[in-house]
Amino acid sequence: MVLWPAQLAAQTPGADTDDDDNPGWDNATELSVVRTGGNAETQTLGFSNTLRVRGAAHRLRLRFDGVRSRTGDERYLTLPPGVRFPLGGTPENFETVVVRPPLDPDVEQYFLEGRYDRELGERFLWHAGASWDRNRDAGIRNRNMIFAGVGNTWADRESLALSTAYGFSYTTREEEETDGFKANRFAGLRINGDYRQQLGTITTLDGALTMNVNMTDRSDYSLNTASGASVAMTDHLSLRVSLQWLYEHQPALEEAAIVARIALRDPDGIPSSGDELFETVVNGGLTVDLGTGRLRKDGLDTILRTALVISF
Repeated sequence: MVLWPAQLAAQTPGADTDDDDNPGWDNATELSVVRTGGNAETQTLGFSNTLRVRGAAHRLRLRFDGVRSRTGDERYLTLPPGVRFPLGGTPENFETVVVRPPLDPDVEQYFLEGRYDRELGERFLWHAGASWDRNRDAGIRNRNMIFAGVGNTWADRESLALSTAYGFSYTTREEEETDGFKANRFAGLRINGDYRQQLGTITTLDGALTMNVNMTDRSDYSLNTASGASVAMTDHLSLRVSLQWLYEHQPALEEAAIVARIALRDPDGIPSSGDELFETVVNGGLTVDLGTGRLRKDGLDTILRTALVISF
């Protein structure tokens, strides 16, 4: 999935400063719209917003990400109502009308998080927060998490910012398919890190990582990491590229059709001798529906974004 958004950032004077006692806020909003018509009917909407509020000894961050894509099936021809024809026959001299199927959801992905940090010393802090996410392609209908813990601020300057956090979490999740091998509710361990560095006068690097591990089943963990680079073109305009990885070590289940391609075989070459049988083949033959089965989805999703950033 590739998004080409335009991002607008608003920042109060003094919001990004070396002085911890100077409160402020900053907000960044990213919006993307892609729509195609004619032979291909698609519509993709992307929205992201991060609000940060900073006081003398505390920080508050509210973040929302959303991507929704809808795709229309291929158009087809149909007969209008009222056409009559005999049983066992086909219509003659009929007219057709074009049917354009409506757009159906193809990708639906949302993430919402709120986090509060409180400084306990020069480099030590405690934090608490909650999050909700949905990723229909990954089989996650709803996942709620509350978390709390401690952390360290290793650097907090305009040229470099680095922090880590570690604590406990409690997760409830609802997947598209019921999975008897995974718990719907569990306590976990959560690790988080945030990084930003200014290189020279025009380049900024940033990254974030969050990992949540089920305490009763360590093979059940998820990872959300993103990294990006911004290059300033003017005082108020820059270009940003970022790549996000969403990983589930135990992906959700999905229902899949079981189909087989078969061909008729006659071992003795004598028709209707009773030894005829079907054999599966790679190509050709007939396609037979054998019902449905379940398999696990891919564990890794990637999202590539490019953004034009306007700051003021």
